[in-house]
Amino acid sequence: MNCQPPRPRPSLKAALIVQLTALLLPGCWRHSSAPDAPQPERGESLHQGQSMGSRWSLRASALKPEHCALLQQLFDEREAQWSVWRQDSEISRFNANPSLQWQPVSKPLLQAVMLARQISLQTKGALDVTLGAAIAKAGFAPPWNLPPPPLVQGWQHLQWRESPPALRKRHPNLRLNVNAVAEGLALDEAAALLRAQGLQDFLLELGGEVIASGLNAQGQAWQVGIQDPGGEVGAIMQQLPLSNQALATSGSYRQRNAAGPHLLDPSNGQPITHALTSVSVLHPRCALADAYATALMILGPQQGREVARQLGLRVFWIQAQ
Repeated sequence: MNCQPPRPRPSLKAALIVQLTALLLPGCWRHSSAPDAPQPERGESLHQGQSMGSRWSLRASALKPEHCALLQQLFDEREAQWSVWRQDSEISRFNANPSLQWQPVSKPLLQAVMLARQISLQTKGALDVTLGAAIAKAGFAPPWNLPPPPLVQGWQHLQWRESPPALRKRHPNLRLNVNAVAEGLALDEAAALLRAQGLQDFLLELGGEVIASGLNAQGQAWQVGIQDPGGEVGAIMQQLPLSNQALATSGSYRQRNAAGPHLLDPSNGQPITHALTSVSVLHPRCALADAYATALMILGPQQGREVARQLGLRVFWIQAQ
């Protein structure tokens, strides 16, 4: 959902470090890692659309028009709930409302907040959706997300309840931003929708996050690439065969401005400064891969690797040398 233009890249030497922990590869809003759309192989069709400030694509051998229409409808609905780039979205309306009373929200928005809180607890607070004001101040969200001083952040300023779904501010200047989990959640929901329609074998991508379901038209695992931070968009550093897995990447090398990368450290509200340039996470759920990739990228190479080891995650690290 972030529409910041890419900054020209300085040259760097990147090293790919693979952390082999618990998960084994089975047979083998806009993220800076977003590659060019995957091209279809023989016997496959490719359909593309726009949503969340980025592009989505669907590859399969048995695509029907209704599949694509359902996906576009779903993505448009979630954008209208989660996007801070839309002043009329549900989250923007919540942010603009200074009320300290309970505000009814949709289940998808509450789900995004609760997932982020779960990952925050597992990653030393690295994932924090209450950074909306700091993100706007850093220039990575539109001006209507920037409240008057003081800028407020921290989970202690937010309450939530599940029935009926609602959020409550404990300070009128609190601003939320759920970009770190939005694309992964949307892709998981989209994949479930496609499977309910009888489509089992497909490759679905949104903003650089990918779900590989089943097998491709040749009966093999889907081939998915990890972006080379030192190359052009679409340049692949590592290619992985995936089946019934999601791959999500968080990086610091494209969405940047004069202040630094778009990823902010919740401990100080400032852009991260470590040498890690990209983190890619494999997980059966894209929402978790997406959230963990962002959290590990914020934690950096030392703390991030320790947290990944504790959680048993399969992670690909790319660090400048």
